[in-house]
Amino acid sequence: MAKRVIKGKLSSKGVQSIIDQLQDYKQDLHRKTELLCQRLAETGLNVAQAAVGESPLGKTITLQIQMETRADGCKAMLIAVGQTKANDYGTVNTLLLVEFGAGIRYNHTGNPKAPEFGMGVGTFPDQKWAFNEDGWWYLGDDDEWHHSYGVKATMPMYNASVAIRQQIAAITKEVFG
Repeated sequence: MAKRVIKGKLSSKGVQSIIDQLQDYKQDLHRKTELLCQRLAETGLNVAQAAVGESPLGKTITLQIQMETRADGCKAMLIAVGQTKANDYGTVNTLLLVEFGAGIRYNHTGNPKAPEFGMGVGTFPDQKWAFNEDGWWYLGDDDEWHHSYGVKATMPMYNASVAIRQQIAAITKEVFG
């Protein structure tokens, strides 16, 4: 952040001037903190949108940023919501399929965070076909049978978090520089 010099005389008018300068500095610092929060969240949102767009299930996922101004700064959250799908084998959220993948054909390497959350290829309850290279058939919402090899993990939230961490220094320098 650029160096800011606060000057004033040691008189009642001078002290008031120093107080006013400090208040201006505080407001500017708060504004820049909010801008930093917003820019970092937007960085994550852009990456997550691109990753969601790569998946055939992308249209079932919504992404948004929630920002909250607080006395001590700012809080920003990148929120992703997928649709819940149920069948004879259980219930799954499409965001989990896109984040962690389904089927070994497209997911030889899993999401690095998968073990931490107990998610990943073959972790769906009573999973029988995740490791079948020939794929499997399922009854769709349209009452038709469809063949699938699973869904590739495009990892929108993981990739968003990586991008935010990679960009934090550069964005901070831009905002406060």
